[in-house]
Amino acid sequence: MTAERWWVRLAARWLARIDGVSGMVRLAMLGMTGLSTATLTLRQYGHGEYAWPLIGVTLAGTVVFTYLYTEGGVWNQMSRDRQDLSNNFANPSMRMNNELLARAVLAAQEKRELTDAEREAIKSELNAGFDEYRDGIELEQFE
Repeated sequence: MTAERWWVRLAARWLARIDGVSGMVRLAMLGMTGLSTATLTLRQYGHGEYAWPLIGVTLAGTVVFTYLYTEGGVWNQMSRDRQDLSNNFANPSMRMNNELLARAVLAAQEKRELTDAEREAIKSELNAGFDEYRDGIELEQFE
């Protein structure tokens, strides 16, 4: 953690949360604009009686979307994808660098070329570590 003061950590955490859902907030605002335009259009063309059913269907659809988005795993998958795309220690380029470094260090320690079994052992160990850490870490465990 880089911040020492409690209020800085709290503010940063909340700003990160807001940033995390900002796309959904924008989507909600677009939905409200579309719903407003649709109901005004219905009223303008003499079909105002369909405005409330449209609003009801939109609200029900929003609840279903929200449930499926959060409980269906979309939110978690997006978080994983963002983590994979970000610059963390378990991205593919670091995975390759780690394997090359491990091979170089072991070859230097042994003062010889590595055997195929040693290369496979390094690759297997790095694959296990990469798979373990590719989803990141739970920040709450450090609080």
